[in-house]
Amino acid sequence: MPVRTVLVVCLGLVLGLRPIASQEPSLGARLETLRTQSNLPAVAGATFSSADVSAVSAMGVRRLGDPTPVTPDDLWHIGSITKSFTSLLMARFVERGEMSWTSTLGDMLGPRAGKFAPVTLSQLLSHRAGLPANVLPGKVAAVLQGAPTVDVQRHRLIDAALATDPTAAPGAAFLYSNLGYIIAGGLLESKAKKTWEDLVRDEVLSPLGLASAGNGPPGVRDLISQPRGHRRASSGTLIPVEPGVAADNPPYLGPAGRLHMTVSDLARWGQAHLRGERGQDSIVKADTFKRLHLPESGAYAMGWVSQTTPDRRVVWHNGSNTCWYAIVAFDAAADRGVAIVTNGSIGAAQAVDAAAMAAIRIN
Repeated sequence: MPVRTVLVVCLGLVLGLRPIASQEPSLGARLETLRTQSNLPAVAGATFSSADVSAVSAMGVRRLGDPTPVTPDDLWHIGSITKSFTSLLMARFVERGEMSWTSTLGDMLGPRAGKFAPVTLSQLLSHRAGLPANVLPGKVAAVLQGAPTVDVQRHRLIDAALATDPTAAPGAAFLYSNLGYIIAGGLLESKAKKTWEDLVRDEVLSPLGLASAGNGPPGVRDLISQPRGHRRASSGTLIPVEPGVAADNPPYLGPAGRLHMTVSDLARWGQAHLRGERGQDSIVKADTFKRLHLPESGAYAMGWVSQTTPDRRVVWHNGSNTCWYAIVAFDAAADRGVAIVTNGSIGAAQAVDAAAMAAIRIN
């Protein structure tokens, strides 16, 4: 759920399955139904398999009150799906032998790790580190005062967080934590002497050809060149939010939830993981992809949720900075996946999740 001190990416509902209809509608028809029934400004989606990305659709307007339509090439904020990029970035370091999933914060940070020293990297990325959800509510401004760059901000926040007491023993409880992914990003920055933003671009986005990806809210103020996120007022009315500081999580939250991209590139991201789950090596080995998707316990793995029912297994993640909502999901056995995005706020979560699950279950 959103935390009141910042616009926080949230993990959505565990998704249910519905009986398959006798004649399934097209993705475009599903998206139009989703848009109209949920009163959304716009939605976009793409289906994919291990062979291709297909059926890319976008409909609606970039901003309520303006007639400019969305296009398949528009950019959409993906919120907490960013965590799956951070986990794959760390996986590249693990494959090179620069760290391991069993490396502890004590191994990597020494005395800085404090009482969190026993936490392993796999526990950190699976939200089992005993960390709170977010960064020190009410104390952020004091910690960040005078910090000149985003990486310095992260490391100050990391030190402040690690100086506290764990809320649970390592591995004992699932506690969804944006802070854990900020720490993961900081560990990678310390190892590589580069910012997380540069690392994820050079090590993940560029090798996979995800050229549309960037950080923060897409577009510029006063020019409707990209969709606007919308915030839902207490009355239920959607209010457009112009790009800027108030439109997104603060920059230090980058590793946990600040990426944007086209829906086609989000589908290609899902496709890379689908291929890995089906045994294809690429940016990392297939076994590494599978490791990222396989929970040690519960449903959350490392940047992905694995949901198993009697007849199938769906791997997915969703995200929101409260103004946007996105999900990417795939069924590796069926060789089928979908990405759906909207600028209609986190209030669309349940409807978007249901549309995504219905879309990947087409036979």
